[in-house]
Amino acid sequence: MLSTRSTAAIRWIGGLVLLCCCLLATHASAQAVAVVTNVKGGVVFAPAGPPVALLSELAAGADIALERGGMLSFVYLQSGTEFQLIGPARATVGVTEPQSVAGATAVLRRSVVAAETAKLQTTNGRVVLGGMVMRGAGLERLKLLEPTGKVLSARPVFAWTMPPGVPSAQFELRDEGSDKVLLSTPVQGSQLVLDDSVPLQAGVNYLWTVSIEVPGANSLARSSYFSLPSAPERERMEALRPSPQAPFSDRLIFASLLEQGRFLSESRKLWQALAQERPDLPELRSLATK
Repeated sequence: MLSTRSTAAIRWIGGLVLLCCCLLATHASAQAVAVVTNVKGGVVFAPAGPPVALLSELAAGADIALERGGMLSFVYLQSGTEFQLIGPARATVGVTEPQSVAGATAVLRRSVVAAETAKLQTTNGRVVLGGMVMRGAGLERLKLLEPTGKVLSARPVFAWTMPPGVPSAQFELRDEGSDKVLLSTPVQGSQLVLDDSVPLQAGVNYLWTVSIEVPGANSLARSSYFSLPSAPERERMEALRPSPQAPFSDRLIFASLLEQGRFLSESRKLWQALAQERPDLPELRSLATK
């Protein structure tokens, strides 16, 4: 016969197991199935929830209401299919497509770029749109701008910021694998374009360093890495690149594809352009300035 203490312990363990199961079920039910790629005007989680923001994750069953003039685009992560809603409307997010509750129905928008969204997921299925902004901030007095990560151009332009009163810098480029110095030269200003005398190969990590002497202060040096993709990867990304006049969603998804592929300099330029186009979206300002 079990003692009172043993019975209490069993009940406590059983309660803990039940709680864990409930938490796991809650997590699974809240798993994102879609992500917001464009939003304008009054768009909220119904019946009286918070506004729907750009890059918001949408779980199956999410109830969304749009005021007259409101617009919402979101893409399904598994299929890469994108839908657009125009208010006044109300819809719920289904597992594979939205269901209309009132007003206008969602319109399917086919896009080669959006179709690539199915590849923008982590191993646990969570969305990574705009989520791979991993750049060192550095000191504002000397900040390396590009290239960082992988670059699409075979002859990248090196650019950095310079403190006031510092006219020149020392530039150095190394092959990280062999630590071989490929170029070491003084530079007037804050930009350098490599000539054909410096060979660059796909798949090799390169380390570039800018050093300056600041009057009345110690010397400063900043370093960053970059590499060139293989020809097939470059061709694939260029084939997906939307035109400057393409829908906002396509350009946002392409910026995230660049982030996912570690084309950090390339994606930052596009985030900056998107942020300038849509100053009403603070999420873009954050991505553009990191």
